[in-house]
This record gives sequence, structure tokens and C-alpha cells, in this order.
Amino acid sequence: MKRSAFTGAGTLVVTAAAVVLLFSAPGARADGPPITGSVQNFIAFDEPIAAPLIPLATEDGGEQTFEDYRGKVVVVNFWATWCGPCIREMPTLSRLQEMFADDDDFAFVIVSQDRGGWKDIKRFMKRLKLDFPNSLLDDKLKLSNAMQVRSLPVVAIIDREGDEVGRLVGGAEWDSPEAIELIQYYLNGDGAHGTT
Repeated sequence: MKRSAFTGAGTLVVTAAAVVLLFSAPGARADGPPITGSVQNFIAFDEPIAAPLIPLATEDGGEQTFEDYRGKVVVVNFWATWCGPCIREMPTLSRLQEMFADDDDFAFVIVSQDRGGWKDIKRFMKRLKLDFPNSLLDDKLKLSNAMQVRSLPVVAIIDREGDEVGRLVGGAEWDSPEAIELIQYYLNGDGAHGTT
């Protein structure tokens, strides 16, 4: 049986294409954030996007915007008590918050879309024995719409300048080594824009 001269060339082209795909896949970029394992669906933006400064209600009746966290790397979780994947990932987010509790350069904020307000949120937190000090309510979806949050859960990372640098849509294990490495990447300033 004769082999075509193109068989070897075809194999070479397929192999070259596979190598290109491998090194262009998320997490494989040497200059980008580590995106593997449980955070493999994280999308790092090519250009940071200014986070909207829309005031949201705090549990004590006050208001906050992302400006209140300027100078910190902020992990923002958009969620709701009626969202199954949100409920499953909340304990991992709680452990993540605990891991970075002593880091003054880090803030963890949860933004609830619950229209039932603080009553529903408090009942949920009590039932699951969770405590998130930086809880905000977006019951009118103003911030969610401005940030184009179309499904839940969504975790966005906002850099020290107040710009969103990436997000993960869907659930993840936020206390996994891969998630910790991703957040540490931004805390170390590796993902900061405006640096050389």
C-alpha cells in the first residue's frame, strides 16, 4: 500500500495546530493568570473594565460602592438564595474569605439579587451557618445589569484601581489550590494594568 506524500504533511499540520491550541488555551499563557482546575472557566479580560460605582444597600441600612474598596483586590460574588449552584459554592467562598481574612490588600464582597431583601438573606445565612461581613443587596439589579451579569453565580475580580480584570460564570470550588493561586496572582500585582 502506497502512502501519499501529503500524509506526513497532514500529520505535521494537525500536530502544529494542536500545539497552537494548547498554548493559546486559558491557563496556558505564560503572561496571564493561572487558569486551571476548578477555575478553568475564568475569563481574564484583555483590557480591564471600569467597575460601575452604583451604590448598593448594606445590611445596616447604609450604602457602598466599589470605591469603598479602592486599593484592594476585590473578589465579588453575585448570587441569590434561590440559585442552586450559588448554594453549593457558598461554603467554598466562606472558606476563601477566611483564608484571606488577615490580608489588608484583599476584600471579599457578596452581592445578592434576592428581591425578598435582607430577611431572605439572613434566614439563608443562618440556615447554612455562613457569615459574610461585606454583603450588599442588588434587588433592583442595577449593578448586575451594569456589569452584564446575566446568570448566577458570577465571581468577578476587581483590581486595586477599581477595574474588573476577569470573571468566572458558573460555580467553582473557591477554596481549591487553583482558585487560591488565581487570587494570589492578582494580589501579587501580576495582573495589574499599567505596569511594565
